[in-house]
Amino acid sequence: MKSLITVVAGIVVGVVVLSVVEQIGQALLQMLMGIEPTTAQGAAALGTSRPTESLAVVVAACFLGPLAGGYVAGRLAPSKPLSHAAAVGAFQMILGVIGLLFFPQPAWFAFAAVLAFVLGPVVGARISLV
Repeated sequence: MKSLITVVAGIVVGVVVLSVVEQIGQALLQMLMGIEPTTAQGAAALGTSRPTESLAVVVAACFLGPLAGGYVAGRLAPSKPLSHAAAVGAFQMILGVIGLLFFPQPAWFAFAAVLAFVLGPVVGARISLV
């Protein structure tokens, strides 16, 4: 039961951090560069012509969210922190891949996002052991 609570806590933290990082990043891009934050409808309309800076913010969020979730799962895990963090990362990656399927984007972005979803929880779990 504690393992389930650990994984759920990691997922919640990861999703919240991912969302906050993405929102802050898009707001900063709007303020500093004049790039309008894109909604789901706007991203679909832009397709692969979405600004690279905007996509980089999303990749950063795809790394930092699972990192935070993996850290929480690794810290709270009764045993095998890397396994708990991997469960968090797998859940977030499934959601991320579903998002990738719905919106057109450059190939580099899809590769970087999946890589971020894989590496984030591993790094988070490793940091939790320190």
